[in-house]
Amino acid sequence: MSMLRVMQPSQTAYRPLRIDSRPRARGVTLVDVLVALAVAMLTMVLVYATFALVQSARRSAASGGDLQANGAFALSAISIHVANAGAGFASVSRWLDTCPVDGDIATTLRPVNVLITDGGAPDRPDSLVVRQSLARTGGVIAAFVAEAPPGSAFRIAAVDGYAPGDRVAAISRTGECASATVTTVATSAPGILDIAHSPLGVTLPVTSVLLNLGAATRATVMRLDVAGGSLRSTDVSNDDAPNPVVANVVNVKFQYGIDSDGDGALDTWVPAAEGSPWSPAALLIAPRQVLDRIQAVRIGVIVRSERTERTQTRAFHWVLFDCENEDKSTCPGRLEATIAASPGGGYRYRVYETIVPLRNARWNRGV
Repeated sequence: MSMLRVMQPSQTAYRPLRIDSRPRARGVTLVDVLVALAVAMLTMVLVYATFALVQSARRSAASGGDLQANGAFALSAISIHVANAGAGFASVSRWLDTCPVDGDIATTLRPVNVLITDGGAPDRPDSLVVRQSLARTGGVIAAFVAEAPPGSAFRIAAVDGYAPGDRVAAISRTGECASATVTTVATSAPGILDIAHSPLGVTLPVTSVLLNLGAATRATVMRLDVAGGSLRSTDVSNDDAPNPVVANVVNVKFQYGIDSDGDGALDTWVPAAEGSPWSPAALLIAPRQVLDRIQAVRIGVIVRSERTERTQTRAFHWVLFDCENEDKSTCPGRLEATIAASPGGGYRYRVYETIVPLRNARWNRGV
């Protein structure tokens, strides 16, 4: 009889469940900290790069706006002065042509409406002197009714137009010209004024005429130049101090527009180079026929930004007074130069040009 072996399930000893009463610790690991730091740093880099890009764009836009404003203002200020050149003088240029030569533009009475002084090189600024009358009756002359010996008043045929403090120019047909300041104005007879003035040492005949140049304290001979990076205006007739007009002006160049053949049309552009017929020394002694050949003034202005920019590392090559000719050497008066760059960044530049006709001289030609 076989024995059946009955397998009994194994008996496992009962072990009571152990319950830990302490809470299980939970937190971040070092890996978590490193990942968070990396994400934060990446975010900061992206935010900084975006901010730097926005700031760079803002500065570029502001710099461009400043360049536009400075250039437009400088060009406008110069153009207004040039457009008024000869006001009150051009209509009496035939009288002023008899005045003696004076090598000083501040005191000469000859009919020089504009005078350019060349800087000597394309990258050196020129200066410009503009003469105009600011009298209430500009360009109106009054005839003498009596001879005016030294120390006597001017007796002229007029009823108004003169006031104490006015600067006047007495011009004779014999070549005597003198400038004085009015002290008092009195009516000696109907239509006759006695103009007392600062002392003069010349005798003016009865054939003389008197021209009012306006208040002596106001500018009648204005010089425009560039110094210290600023465009300045100076009333040289009163020895005034220079007055800054606009800052960040690098260069200003001027040229005369000349009527070469006397037909009244502008033919070419010339600089006021020393030794040429259009230098200051030559024009201050030139007769009216030569001065009347100046038809216009060409103006070129180069301005720069207020601050340097790190992205501006290339040299700035500028050209003024260009033309459409394939051979650029044939362009009359063409100028070009290069402003060196700095490896650490530099300024932004912009070029402006315009042409201003001398309308007072043109309208009064032949008077």
